[in-house]
Amino acid sequence: MSKIFYLFLTSLFLFTSCDSTSAERKKVFDHLKDNTAQIIYTLDGKEFYQQESVFSGEINVSDQLLSMTLVNQYEGKTIISFGGNNWYQQFPVTRELYQNNEINVGVRMGRLIDKEKRIGEAFIMSEGKMTIEEFTRDKIIISVDGKAGKYSDFKQPDSLKVLKGTIIYKRPVFHVYNITENELFSGINTSQKL
Repeated sequence: MSKIFYLFLTSLFLFTSCDSTSAERKKVFDHLKDNTAQIIYTLDGKEFYQQESVFSGEINVSDQLLSMTLVNQYEGKTIISFGGNNWYQQFPVTRELYQNNEINVGVRMGRLIDKEKRIGEAFIMSEGKMTIEEFTRDKIIISVDGKAGKYSDFKQPDSLKVLKGTIIYKRPVFHVYNITENELFSGINTSQKL
């Protein structure tokens, strides 16, 4: 009997947690303007960008690659790449990254830490996974889970930090190459998170 009760509580917690995440994402999405994004990265549990950061930029897509370059009002920048044959045909879709292989997925992020002296810091994800949870003309949601290191030592396992992230992008501007928009947005979206 106690095992059944425990399973019930665990299921309830997971359902509530997913529902809470969806509600938070919806709230963020509803407050964004067209062609803006919110990027929430944490490194070892500490937020990387300022909470009030709003990003904008461009998305380049082909049948082999999604590439996003986004900049915030504080000159913070993130570059996302996600590749593979027909990556756009079904969502959610996950790609894994491991050391010495940046073909399928890449995350680069930087920020200014001293604007007057123009000193910044930059990190690159060296292992982990990225999931495109939703991908439509109006909305993109991407989650990142892995490890990242500073550009100078991102291949040193003892210097890596735990990277968690969510990108929520509202009505982005697309530049489409060697694929039609109809093909690009014909993917089966199996995710109903937002």
